[in-house]
Amino acid sequence: DPDIEQVIVYSKFVVHYLLQQNGPNPGWRKANLEGPVYVVRRKSAPKYQLLVKNQFNTNDLVDNMHPNWELDCQNNYVFYKVEDPAKCIRG
Repeated sequence: DPDIEQVIVYSKFVVHYLLQQNGPNPGWRKANLEGPVYVVRRKSAPKYQLLVKNQFNTNDLVDNMHPNWELDCQNNYVFYKVEDPAKCIRG
């Protein structure tokens, strides 16, 4: 992304999960997405993004950070709910 100005924070490796709330077996499911994670500041909107560079394929996770996110930060884990209620809770 040519609009990235700065990497604010990063971690060398994360595993991405989605909270499956419907169906007979609700719970956390691996999202087939692993690799480094970055929080970046951009020159243009959206001003901040969370990026996970997927080591398995080119389907990287890009979430536009928003003040309406609900965050739950625990030791070694971050869970968040994006502003779009149609999207799964992420961890």
